[in-house]
Amino acid sequence: MRKTSIAALACVALASPALAADTIKIGLGVPMTGDYAPYSEWQGARCMADMINAKGGVNGMKIEVLIQDSGADTQTAISLAQKFLDEGAVMLGTIPFSDTMIPVAQVAQGYGVSIFQPQSTQVEMHAGIVDNFFTGVSPDPFTATAAANHALSLGVKNVVLMTSDEGGSWSARTPLWFGDVVEAGGGKVLSKLNFSFGTSDWSPQIAEMKALGEQIDAVYISSIMPDIAVLIRQMRSAGIEAYVVGSDGFDDPSLDAIGTDDPAMLDKVFFATLAPSHADSAVVKFIAECKEMGIDVPGLFPATGADTVKAVAWAVEQSGSTDPVTLAETLRNADSIPVMSVDAISFKETRTYAQRTIPVIGFEGGKRVLISNEVPANTPMDWN
Repeated sequence: MRKTSIAALACVALASPALAADTIKIGLGVPMTGDYAPYSEWQGARCMADMINAKGGVNGMKIEVLIQDSGADTQTAISLAQKFLDEGAVMLGTIPFSDTMIPVAQVAQGYGVSIFQPQSTQVEMHAGIVDNFFTGVSPDPFTATAAANHALSLGVKNVVLMTSDEGGSWSARTPLWFGDVVEAGGGKVLSKLNFSFGTSDWSPQIAEMKALGEQIDAVYISSIMPDIAVLIRQMRSAGIEAYVVGSDGFDDPSLDAIGTDDPAMLDKVFFATLAPSHADSAVVKFIAECKEMGIDVPGLFPATGADTVKAVAWAVEQSGSTDPVTLAETLRNADSIPVMSVDAISFKETRTYAQRTIPVIGFEGGKRVLISNEVPANTPMDWN
């Protein structure tokens, strides 16, 4: 399931300098290279740490973000987690897929340390396998429902679902939840087609769509760039004008680039994602502030690292402690935790994930627009 290991362990001294025991250490063994690099949170974490440190830190302590490249390799991520734990990290981040997050959490559990994954939506992490885990966003069924609700509002009836086991439930089951909500709203799933990450020729799937002999109103896929952009282009070239709908994997700035020459290419594309990422959103403003500081934060996913740092800083300030168990308890029992991407989150009722509004992003004239931003009330709960 995991991609082959990419570059090994390039240690990067990008965070604020260590100040011995006077630091709050957060360890990020995350993909800085390879296919998953655009979805890693280290740049936003670095920027938020610098912002907080510039204002004096937290209770007189500086935040130190320990950053090394895991590539897409689980064993490397586990080794880095062990290294950061031995160096005194009070919170960890890792590759945002359950086959890595679960073993990393199990290693961290012996130290009383938790994982705070600001962009993980996979339901496996909330099944009770590990309890030292937080994600700052809502699981995939909420994202799928928000997208399906908008599709239904557009009059979508007939849908094709594209699934892959390579990204866990994110790519395998999110399309199915989308289909469940569409069918509950009177629509129909015409077909379920398989795909693999790294696909550059979608002609087999497109041929299957054409062979259905029915009008397709929407195609749903939970995948990564550049695969999504290639799919959109090839569908349009084949004369399939259905909506292309997706999840947070669409929230990569390189998707916007396919509308540079022809903005209409994006007119029938929309996706539900982690946080608002349109112009004037908190995320876009944060990215601009980081740029002024000389730090490039290239999109929503890298920006989400700010939520990790801000949440940990808040827990230290509120508890007066850097003990990782105390920090986890402080986060889990709080009514409201301030973060960057939205005003606040809470784990008090959900324990491991932040139930929050789910934005749906579309395009007008090639530019992102916020279509809706609600907590969907009709989310399938068969995962919980």
